[in-house]
Amino acid sequence: MSTPLRLALVALLGLTLVAGCGGGEENSAAADAGGAPAGTAFGSTEGSVAPDFTLPRLAGGELSLSQFRGKAVIVDFWDTWCPPCRRALPHLQELSQTYAGDLVVIGVAFGQEGEQKVRSYTAENGLTFEMVLFQESSSILQDFGGIQSIPTTFLIDRDGVIRKKWVGAADKDAYEAAIVAAIGS
Repeated sequence: MSTPLRLALVALLGLTLVAGCGGGEENSAAADAGGAPAGTAFGSTEGSVAPDFTLPRLAGGELSLSQFRGKAVIVDFWDTWCPPCRRALPHLQELSQTYAGDLVVIGVAFGQEGEQKVRSYTAENGLTFEMVLFQESSSILQDFGGIQSIPTTFLIDRDGVIRKKWVGAADKDAYEAAIVAAIGS
């Protein structure tokens, strides 16, 4: 791992401790300001087209966001050491099962404590939804607007448009209301 990449990751994780997991229960459903009309701009704001990515699946092989076009998708950035992440994951697991025909949940695990810790955590907690591992060589953090705290969760509709962004853990009802709206769109 190169020194600049290592420093960038350490800085990101430090910000995460302060702004995300260290910040308690705060949830902001508000999206970033600005953004182009749906279908015209890629980015991380509500109404923009979600950026495609390809990352290694925890179960093997690769996963691309674009392979799920036609279904609603949740992309959740998380890690095993983050208490708000651990509170949100069971909600996402339940919703992935409830809306299995219409919704795909993708967990993007940072794996700061190592891939084996992510594997153990997902197995011990019965997380069966799609799980990918963050790669430093990926531009996913920048493409999604510079993830600065975790959990950060995006709901993407059937057409690939971001409909909701949560920073911090939301409750199940908030996730579900947005999912129902996205599935119906």
